[in-house]
Amino acid sequence: MTKAEYVEWRSNPTTKAFFNGILDRIYDLQVELGFSAGNDSVNDAKRSGAIQALNDVLNIDFDEESQE
Repeated sequence: MTKAEYVEWRSNPTTKAFFNGILDRIYDLQVELGFSAGNDSVNDAKRSGAIQALNDVLNIDFDEESQE
């Protein structure tokens, strides 16, 4: 993938909708965690891990060096 293709992909309406869906899911998980934190440490860890994983997806960036 070239940098131009990456920029086009990030600006695509479908991609934007996908990323907005991820943001909504992160918010939902944060709310759930806020209401239930401490009740079940396993579920707390799962929610925290899911939030981190979704944030990792949101932070995908074009790495020109790896494309060579």
